Amino acid sequence: MERYHTLVENGEEVFVGLDVHKKSWSVTALTASAELLCCSIPGDFDTLAKLLDRFQGGKITVVYEAGFSGFWLYDRLTEKNIKCVVTPPSLVPSELGNKVKTDRKDSRKLAFLLSKGLLKRVWVPDPEARNHRIVARRRRQLIRDRVRVQHRIKSELMFLGFEIPAPTGRWSKGYFRNLRGVRFPDRWGKESFASLLDEYEQINALAERQTILLKELSKTERYIKQVEILESIPGFGVITAMEILLELGDMTRFESGDKLAAYVGLTPSQYSSGDKVRMGRITGMGKSSLRATLVEASWRLIGKDVAMREKYENIKKRAGAKKAIVAVARMALLRSRRILLDDMKYAIGLVA
Repeated sequence: MERYHTLVENGEEVFVGLDVHKKSWSVTALTASAELLCCSIPGDFDTLAKLLDRFQGGKITVVYEAGFSGFWLYDRLTEKNIKCVVTPPSLVPSELGNKVKTDRKDSRKLAFLLSKGLLKRVWVPDPEARNHRIVARRRRQLIRDRVRVQHRIKSELMFLGFEIPAPTGRWSKGYFRNLRGVRFPDRWGKESFASLLDEYEQINALAERQTILLKELSKTERYIKQVEILESIPGFGVITAMEILLELGDMTRFESGDKLAAYVGLTPSQYSSGDKVRMGRITGMGKSSLRATLVEASWRLIGKDVAMREKYENIKKRAGAKKAIVAVARMALLRSRRILLDDMKYAIGLVA
């Protein structure tokens, strides 16, 4: 491509690929016929805005990969009436055999793929929805941290030869009192173990506070009606309902149940060659935390809905328990979409 740095023609499309890092950004701008520039700039919006001002009069579209930088850049570009695409890194086409990777090459590739219409885009929630989503995600982080500390405590007890069988899941107050009562031969071991217990108590308190915050959010006007509908599904409580609503957003954006299942990663992978077609495990793409939430809720669901239980047992006979509960989770997800769209509560005894 011929390289030039002149102003673009009025109304001409300009495609800008942006490779975002903490301290510097690589920028490539091109039109259908030529590359306008390819350079590195400091990692701040004002510098980028001045650079894009060169192409005033053109129809600018900027693309960058979803990641650590979130959506603030999307917001700033949109405020300036610049079209922005946020693309998932895992779905950016790659060149087989290409062993050279640089930031400039990445930005050039993004700009080129954007110009050819070959990039997927992620759904960008509104700023309020993003803040609400943080509530659920922070709670999830704290629960994972709590589990890690539980493992450390159990490992410490095992290492020192103490046999105090731990209950599964969240620890009761009685069990925790027993841990506080463990006697050590000297001060050093006692105080070191106490710091582990203190850490558990602190994280547990934070997790409880975050759970209360999430439940308060569920009662706001934006969510209360949808939460009530989802809670009609046996085994689906407030937390499960809010996880679904916050991670998926507006269900109308999914044209079909299959597209929703694919978005969450509950679609079987497929291997086909000639006349042979083999269905494999689920793709595992997308929302891993939501998949885990749905599977956990589905275990409760099959204990309360006879039709779902029968479906689970039938699949279990030919494919095993793990695949069966994942299939139930997929059906529960599709039913969630349907009842939200129809504004009606769950009917026990249906599987489709």
